[in-house]
Amino acid sequence: MATINFTQIQEDSHTPKYEQVMNLIKSDIENGIFKRGERIPSINETSEDFLISRDTVEKAYTRLREQGIIKSVPGKGYYVNCDHPVDKIRVLLIINKISAHKKKIVQAFVETLGEQASVETCVHNYSTEMLKRLLDESQGNYHYYAIIPCFKDFSEKTVEVISSVPKEKLLLIDKDVKTLKGNYKAVCENFEKDIYDVLASAMDRLSNYQRINFIFPDGNQYVPDIMTGFKKFCTDYHYEYCITNVFDADLVKPRSLYIVIEEDELVNIIKYCKQNQLEIGKDVGIISYNDTPIKEVLHDGIAVISTDFQKMGENAARLLLDKRTEKLSNPFYMIRRPSL
Repeated sequence: MATINFTQIQEDSHTPKYEQVMNLIKSDIENGIFKRGERIPSINETSEDFLISRDTVEKAYTRLREQGIIKSVPGKGYYVNCDHPVDKIRVLLIINKISAHKKKIVQAFVETLGEQASVETCVHNYSTEMLKRLLDESQGNYHYYAIIPCFKDFSEKTVEVISSVPKEKLLLIDKDVKTLKGNYKAVCENFEKDIYDVLASAMDRLSNYQRINFIFPDGNQYVPDIMTGFKKFCTDYHYEYCITNVFDADLVKPRSLYIVIEEDELVNIIKYCKQNQLEIGKDVGIISYNDTPIKEVLHDGIAVISTDFQKMGENAARLLLDKRTEKLSNPFYMIRRPSL
């Protein structure tokens, strides 16, 4: 292991000693003396070997860790965490899964931050335990922790894990956690209002249908507020409605509209209509959640409702760049196509 050259510490300098320590470590990294992944001397080693107070060294290491230049590994020590020690914002972005929609968020988030930040992306795969492990392993190594809080095992434990992140460092994306206390940054969907407003905006087309069937899958990863908004719309606009977890052929009647989240169920509806000579967009209407290229061409075009994933990533990044602590509602829209 290389050693830090503290012969350059100036006792009579106007620059505080902890800043001199920081500058020397940055210089050694820039010059290749310390490389990414290499351990640097511990706080005690540096303090004892070079007769610098432990508090001074600890302050320097803390600042370097906050800047993402070094990281602490519990039980092992401090390690170099970058190739070039530039003062960038360091962000850990933790998403729930890899999908086309999440990639849009990540890409917009990273591109908007640009050269002013360094972003590392991890996947918690809907697991509270995985999120806890990721946060435990990265504690103190990032300026901000951006989390998409969609979990199949969502519970009080999940809220506890998210609460372990200091509120000034926390950014929630896509979904808010209503029981989370404190002021933190968020760019989320307003699920209840979004579904209500977007359906109301399409009444000129929905008036062709008498009944609306919503296939809403089981699982905590789906927000129940969607159902609240849907029920309110159907009540206010006098629609018969049915909420089911899977496609049920017995529900297919003339002048029925389907709203579907999972693509497997979308395929089931289309197959049933073809087999029974039901015309999509006339006998049976279909609205699918979240657009994909295939929905643009599938069966002449499937109507979709969706949040603006690109705008979500951009707005989340701007909260960090502007250092604003706000909760923003993300835009939600409908793309009309022949299936409606």
